[in-house]
Amino acid sequence: MTRMWRQCSLLGLMAAALATSSRTEAGIIPWPWNRNSEPVMTERRCEREAYYAERACDPIGAKQVYKKGKQWPPFPRPQGPANLPSHLYHAEHYWPHPYNCQDREYVHALSNAHVNNGWVTMTTLYDYHFEPDTHQLNTSGRTHIRWILENAPSKNRYIFVQATFDDATTAVRQSATKVEAVSLCGIQPVPPVLVRVTSPLGRPAQEIDAIRRKELETIEKPRITSPIGSNNFGAAEASGN
Repeated sequence: MTRMWRQCSLLGLMAAALATSSRTEAGIIPWPWNRNSEPVMTERRCEREAYYAERACDPIGAKQVYKKGKQWPPFPRPQGPANLPSHLYHAEHYWPHPYNCQDREYVHALSNAHVNNGWVTMTTLYDYHFEPDTHQLNTSGRTHIRWILENAPSKNRYIFVQATFDDATTAVRQSATKVEAVSLCGIQPVPPVLVRVTSPLGRPAQEIDAIRRKELETIEKPRITSPIGSNNFGAAEASGN
């Protein structure tokens, strides 16, 4: 009994010594399962990780297979090996990811395209912004350039000039636009002045006003016609009086 007690005491002293010697500045050495926080990537594990990463982008759902002369199912479906159980669990747990992200990206792309096209239309100088004889900017054109410089966002701050059938005329209009932009900007950067092949989406205000005035001039005067039988009704009233 005394011998067993001595052995236990010796083992306890050895364990205490080891625990004391294993102390570091940060504290006691962690447990064995925490000691190697970054396990060594063996060749087998690297191959397995590469396999899972390669299959990570497989579409989720039933695959179309060829069996007994038929395609199962008969409508178009992804082909290839069946999905891995872990990937199926991931898809069901986080559904509808990643399809909702793709839908949002598609909607944002369409919206941004519409916004950019709208700004291109609003920052374009058309034929009615120039004098027909000298091809210099008229009052409407100068006002529109000032509006572009004051209201267009920095990423959409471009000035487009409608291209004409004559390159020399287009060059004159582009040069006049640059001169006006420089005079308005001063020391600030001048936005690029580009040529754009397009046509006006609407009509000039003068043309609309002229059409409206002609419409008002050609309106017939209102006339009130008597209903059928009104003469007899009036004669009967006169005889009664």
